[in-house]
Amino acid sequence: MRARSTTAEPEAERPDLRSAHVIVVANEKGGTGKSTLSIHICIALLKAGFRVASIDLDTRQKTLTRFLENRQSWAANAPWEVELPFHCALERSNSENLHDNETVEFGAFASAIAEIEHSYEFVVIDTPASDSYLMRLAHSLADTLVSPVNDSFIDVDVFSRVHHDRTQRGQIAHYADLVIEARRRRKLVDQGIIDWVLVRNRMSSIQSNNAKQISASLAKLAAELQFRPTEGLHDRVIFRELFPIGLTALDPIEEAMRSGSLSASQSAARREVETLIATLQLPERSRGLAHLQARHEWYERIARYYHDLAMGGAAK
Repeated sequence: MRARSTTAEPEAERPDLRSAHVIVVANEKGGTGKSTLSIHICIALLKAGFRVASIDLDTRQKTLTRFLENRQSWAANAPWEVELPFHCALERSNSENLHDNETVEFGAFASAIAEIEHSYEFVVIDTPASDSYLMRLAHSLADTLVSPVNDSFIDVDVFSRVHHDRTQRGQIAHYADLVIEARRRRKLVDQGIIDWVLVRNRMSSIQSNNAKQISASLAKLAAELQFRPTEGLHDRVIFRELFPIGLTALDPIEEAMRSGSLSASQSAARREVETLIATLQLPERSRGLAHLQARHEWYERIARYYHDLAMGGAAK
């Protein structure tokens, strides 16, 4: 069985023009498992029969890109058809001029979106753990924003200020402020609403008092910041073991490992991913041409802004 191609498909095979549903997996805090979620969301949607594209904005680590390279290699001799998305990996621009770098990287991102949104029903964007203009742009394009958070008040602190002094506790923190701004801009562009899902990720199998406190804190924040809290993936060895061969808990790994059956942990990992995808409440069809046109207008507006910014910087 052959793997699905990662190259663009012939025009004759493309479905009717439509705007892809954009899923952005992001959190300004590092180490929360963004790429692991991006990987499993991509593969889950492919296995459900959707046409999926992916974009890796993490130009430094490229974890999603590395996984898909491993998966492509495995697919060459796999005993079953291995699903692969159409993938775009942005390259870092390394000129000495910051404005030139931003202009080049924005152009690459806009071109990637323009190339895939006509042909695919979902676009999954994996982002770096940093605040940049490109990350902010990705947020403003999101239809569904998935933010993984570990069971730690260090992670909660990027959403709402954690402090022993009650008078300083609860202030909106830097990442939540970024999302609020993205929502405001998105509303101006096409009246779109960003569905923000906060995913408790890398959870311990043992329910500790700390985990209960985190759960209670997120429940309180949900109403104020307007996100949907949900449980994600436990901290399982299987997710790390499968990375080198490009497989996920959703693949027939019992065949790959020649074990004949799944272990209890492997079965639990598969159920967790399936439950998470159901919780995201993703649409079966996209919203059509009005949304597509609005997005094109947004690209043009931002392109002019960064072009003018670069020209102003060059003049100085």
